[in-house]
Amino acid sequence: MLHNEWKLIYEKYSKALYLYALSLTGNPQDAEDLLQETFVKAFLSYEATGSIKSWLIIVLRNEFFNLMRKRKREMYENPSLSLENIAFCEFDLLDNIIQDEERKQLYLAIRKLPITMQEILIESVYLNMRDEEIAILHRTSQENVRQIRSRARKKIIEFMKEV
Repeated sequence: MLHNEWKLIYEKYSKALYLYALSLTGNPQDAEDLLQETFVKAFLSYEATGSIKSWLIIVLRNEFFNLMRKRKREMYENPSLSLENIAFCEFDLLDNIIQDEERKQLYLAIRKLPITMQEILIESVYLNMRDEEIAILHRTSQENVRQIRSRARKKIIEFMKEV
């Protein structure tokens, strides 16, 4: 692909991918690093064999899992590091991004969900992916995707009622 094409792809998908990375990490610096790594790998190795959007999401998820493995390894190699020093921390930037209290509560409810539910909900709602694409991405059936999304919505409603 040409440089101009990658620029357009970046402009089109970077914001949604950043929000996805932020939802996975809970940390803006890690989210930015994941986004950068995703586009570097895409630029160096993408071959036009399918949806670029799906491929970018897969690369981002894999980079997230690589980051978690690295953090886990660092904890074993240096036991003096605490989880608070190297892992996910809640951040003040959230207050700047989410102004409205109801939206903030919704965000916190989504963060309480298991990671698979978070991913499927975000891919469906924020990334506007079809059930078929999500099913392929998670190696599951479309029916299972719909079921997970439905359960996630029900749990969010329960969380919101508690608040």
